[in-house]
Amino acid sequence: MENLGPHVLFMIGPLPVTTTVVATWLVMGFLVLVSILLTRKLQFLPGRLQNLLELFVEGIMNMIDDMAPSRGRIFLPLIGTLALFIGAANLTGLVPGLEAPTSDFNTALALALIVFAAVPYYGVKIQGWKNYLKTYILPSPVMAPFHIISEITRTFSLALRLFGNILGEEIVIAILFILAPIFVPVPMMLFAIFTGVIQAYIFTILTIVYLSAAVEKEGET
Repeated sequence: MENLGPHVLFMIGPLPVTTTVVATWLVMGFLVLVSILLTRKLQFLPGRLQNLLELFVEGIMNMIDDMAPSRGRIFLPLIGTLALFIGAANLTGLVPGLEAPTSDFNTALALALIVFAAVPYYGVKIQGWKNYLKTYILPSPVMAPFHIISEITRTFSLALRLFGNILGEEIVIAILFILAPIFVPVPMMLFAIFTGVIQAYIFTILTIVYLSAAVEKEGET
């Protein structure tokens, strides 16, 4: 239990390198390697792995198009990357000696801040400055501060939800492993896989909702 949470492994000058940093780079390296291996020889008639890759891409695009019609290709790079990274990061805790980077609030907050920055980026890109800023004063200019506060609080909510659930899952597994080390690991590992995938899905869905609201033009519903 005392080992839960990030701790410093070594220093690079004044910068501490924590277990979270190491796990994050391992996840990124793993995803880059898998991406290269899966995409280097794409065939017109896909094999099993290419089929799996295409199913994932189509699934993400369909999910985006369902909530933000015709925005699938625009949001795919961001949404797909977030879904892959968070899903892989959540499952990292299952690897002996590693901790899920998303069980560190700094990682969860960084991911939420990416979404926070992406909302005005896509809003301005698709609607233009004038129309995007206009959404802050609708239905009345009095609402502008509330819109801004809402965007800030939902960013922290996004980070806390991901961090809390993944950290809580790791704590429960650690406690049960101490109480029943022989019988608990397999069912709890399955539970951890389920929780990790669900949390990645929730984060992805909420991101699409925030982005679709930002690019929705007046009169479009």
